Amino acid sequence: MIDLSQETYSRILAAMLDRVPDIYDKREGSIIQTALGPAGWALEGFYLSLDQVQRSAFVQTAVGQSLDYLAAIAGLTRYPASPAARLGIFNTAVTIGSRFSTIDGANSINYQVTAATGVQNRYQPTAETAGTIGNSYSGPILPITAIPGLTSATLSDILVPGDDQETDDELRARLITALNERPFAGNLAAYRRDVLAIDGVGAVQVYPTWDGGGTVALSVLGADYLPASPTLVKKVQETIDSPPGQGLGLGLAPIGAKVTVKAPDKVTINVSATVTLAAGYEIGQVKPLVQQSIEAYLLSVRKEWATQLGDTAVEYAADVYIARVLAAIVSTAGIVNTQNVQINGGTVDIVLTETGTLQQVPVLGEVTLSEG
Repeated sequence: MIDLSQETYSRILAAMLDRVPDIYDKREGSIIQTALGPAGWALEGFYLSLDQVQRSAFVQTAVGQSLDYLAAIAGLTRYPASPAARLGIFNTAVTIGSRFSTIDGANSINYQVTAATGVQNRYQPTAETAGTIGNSYSGPILPITAIPGLTSATLSDILVPGDDQETDDELRARLITALNERPFAGNLAAYRRDVLAIDGVGAVQVYPTWDGGGTVALSVLGADYLPASPTLVKKVQETIDSPPGQGLGLGLAPIGAKVTVKAPDKVTINVSATVTLAAGYEIGQVKPLVQQSIEAYLLSVRKEWATQLGDTAVEYAADVYIARVLAAIVSTAGIVNTQNVQINGGTVDIVLTETGTLQQVPVLGEVTLSEG
């Protein structure tokens, strides 16, 4: 890539003036300098536009619509925002299509009942606004549609997490992966591509021949990078290889492949530590910040959970390192030092199991801090 960052007005003007013989007045305000000035400004704008054009031509630097055009060459499109599907609990039966509103001030959004769950007075409301905003609220909701006999309506569990529109960095990473890994006829890359294209899915581990020849296990995280709900697991199963016709090629899986979709188990990570506080801070002030910092680290582990290790075997890892937990604690505002850091009562790393029969992801439990 050509470096055009040095092609500034002052440099361009100086270069043009250097080509004018010294017998002429080239000082600032002279006729020659004044005449060349507008050309210098125009050329600087030209170089800025040229730099933007060349950046738009490469996957590593393209943004926005230019990146969309490059992705289209590889047959990819940017994932749009998807709405959250929640569990709604009511005191009476409601009709499909009934609408409700959250009680969340400026962040309130509407939900529409789109399906029954098979359990009495429990339904699936889907957010009318796509994105992660549909994941945030839980609690009472108000009816927009008149429903006789309704006295209680509650928005409860997340069945399918809502997700925001795919960012440039996320699309770029997926495009680079697609260019390096050629999805074809049920290979690992094809399963990853097909599962990640399903609304609500954030990550997937693929295990071939996990239960004998012709079997494939798919372990799925939701868009919130937590274990997929039974509703999302069912959605992925029906899309990829729907029972009872497993192995018949009725879904996206090729003929002969019997696919089992599951969610990984949660492993609770309890943390305790002795901390030295900066002047003016108390344990009650820093504890929520420490929880956020450790949760951010565990989220990064879950986001890397589906990254395959190496090219010669299907292996994954999602280990929790005590050194990273210590770093998360000591980097928190108000803490100047920490010691006696323990995870689940021990001082060693937590090694999680990632096999075809058992997959695990770390989730934050209790954080206990004492001042030392």
